[in-house]
Amino acid sequence: MKLTASNYRIRRIVAVIDDDIDITTLFHDILCENVLEACVFAFNEPIEALKHFMENQSNYALVISDLRMSALNGLELLKKVKKVNPNVRTILMSGYNFDEDPTYLEYMKDGMIDNIIEKPVTIERLCQKVRKELNEYQTTKK
Repeated sequence: MKLTASNYRIRRIVAVIDDDIDITTLFHDILCENVLEACVFAFNEPIEALKHFMENQSNYALVISDLRMSALNGLELLKKVKKVNPNVRTILMSGYNFDEDPTYLEYMKDGMIDNIIEKPVTIERLCQKVRKELNEYQTTKK
């Protein structure tokens, strides 16, 4: 059975993708407890996350991805997500300072990245950014 938001009677899916299992577990648990209007999925493999997104794209509202991962980095993952469904909001997270990275700047300019999270992040800040993007998704959804 496909894991879709409709299985949970919730319309919006939020995905957290990071190759660090401790981060995905922590973020998943925090968001499940504090952002009740979303169904949260956590992935440690970006290819699996992309597959889930493709199967459930109309139910997705937000994708949060780490920058540095094997197989598919966060920039490329978010680019693929936006090409399939431009309404989905995206957050890129990293402990790496990428403010002056030319690829990052291009993706921000082109709307592939809607927001950033710098690691480490507080629970309050994570929830605040996720709620902001979910609200933005609601107001811009076509």
